[in-house]
Amino acid sequence: MLARGAPCIGCIPLGQRTPGKRLAAVRLRRATSQPDVASNECPEQFRLGTFSETHLNMASTGTLDKERIDRDQLAEMANSGQRHKLRMYLNELHPADLASQLSELDGPERLACFRLLDLDHASEVLAELDSDVQNDLLRSLGDIGIVAIISRMSPDDAADLLYELPDEKINAIINQLPDQESKEDLAELLSFEHDTAGGIMSTDYLSVFSKMSVGEALLLLREMYEDLEEDIYDVYVVNEVNELVGHLTVKHLITEDPSCMIETIMDDDFISVNVHDDQEEVADKLGHYDLLSLPVIDDQGKLRGIITADDIIDVINEEATEDIYQSSGISSPGGEAQEQLGYNVTKAFSARLPWLIATLLIESGSASVITHFDSVIRDTVAAASFMPLLSGVTGSVATQSTCIIIRSSRERSSLNFKLMARNLLHEVKVGLLLAVLCGTATYALSQVLHHSHTNLGLVVAFSLVVTMTVGVSIGTLMPMLFQRLRIDPAHASGPFITSLLDVSTMSIYLTIVHYFRSHIT
Repeated sequence: MLARGAPCIGCIPLGQRTPGKRLAAVRLRRATSQPDVASNECPEQFRLGTFSETHLNMASTGTLDKERIDRDQLAEMANSGQRHKLRMYLNELHPADLASQLSELDGPERLACFRLLDLDHASEVLAELDSDVQNDLLRSLGDIGIVAIISRMSPDDAADLLYELPDEKINAIINQLPDQESKEDLAELLSFEHDTAGGIMSTDYLSVFSKMSVGEALLLLREMYEDLEEDIYDVYVVNEVNELVGHLTVKHLITEDPSCMIETIMDDDFISVNVHDDQEEVADKLGHYDLLSLPVIDDQGKLRGIITADDIIDVINEEATEDIYQSSGISSPGGEAQEQLGYNVTKAFSARLPWLIATLLIESGSASVITHFDSVIRDTVAAASFMPLLSGVTGSVATQSTCIIIRSSRERSSLNFKLMARNLLHEVKVGLLLAVLCGTATYALSQVLHHSHTNLGLVVAFSLVVTMTVGVSIGTLMPMLFQRLRIDPAHASGPFITSLLDVSTMSIYLTIVHYFRSHIT
């Protein structure tokens, strides 16, 4: 239940807003927090929406059954005069659940519901929404509404939100933030690429000096913990110039003798990432070492922020989405931008066109091969009927090899020629076994369909063994080659490799049929 007087979106004048208390990063150099001076009044001239009844008299209304409110009911309540009950219902929902419901609504209904949220809840909901829905809401709220929400968000979530806006808009919003440290935090995060460790890190972390005693560190941490929005269990140790020199856990800290020095109990064998490291490499490292958080340092070794496990979950989802799109021949800058390609015709068109053109050009090779062997096809119509079978089976086994290689060699640094040869040999062995089995089955099928052409079955079976072996080799080598060239190997599993296999399969099969034509006509 909302407290009486909780400010709603757009109800707080800029001069009275909380001066970045939630956005301000918790660091060693600022042990005290900013006071909350937000007004509980909502002057009419600062409202983003108008309401037919008071927002505040909630206690006497009772709660709504969350399970009974579906999309149509939510839209009906937004369009009717039930804003009193609707506001209470919306603010009681978990941000992730509410974000899912808002995403299903049309623009005007979504905006009407969003305007009923209190500022803290609105900031959490906005961080959960997809980028296209975020952009739609931001365009409707205006700078005043955006600043009100940004000031309540954590630094990394605020930066993610601002990444979607034009540069001039970003600068205008940052300049309106009332807290100088909030401006510095956002400027720092936005200075890094969005898909790097610096772009996804949080500037909310706990750090102590190595020359402190345990007792002094605990006193400092009590003050710092008051401003943290998340539960953080790792404490990082820095020297006088903020260089990372070690780490320890909160549990370790509170169980030590208060007179002990931090430098004597800290663990100086720590895992860290650079601000310029790719987010996928960060996710791999955090998962490999089973860590809850990773410190982020710059080129001078200074501590700049941390990346927590919940941040990595978003990265994994983003990278998985990107791989799925790329494996289907869809390319678009930025994982989040790809998630909603289907809702933007221009964006979907430009994302799908490049690889379709590449497929068209490569497949024209298949047409040239078939044209070249047109006389062979006329003389051996029965052999030509097996062309789709060879193309389909070869493509399937090659795609299997490609998928296995992509999953087994994600780390580019671990991919060398020895590993490439080992992977290729393994896949060729498996491919040969599969090819022999499938070739035998194809021979039996040819005898059923063309029992009078014994030699035809042998030619088709032999061709299938050859094309499957070649297909496995291509499916294994292409993603590894892409990795060596620093290209995402997911591209190798899309229309590119499928088209390449069609050309090679048709060339090999028709060449073999041409060579044995006198035996099967």
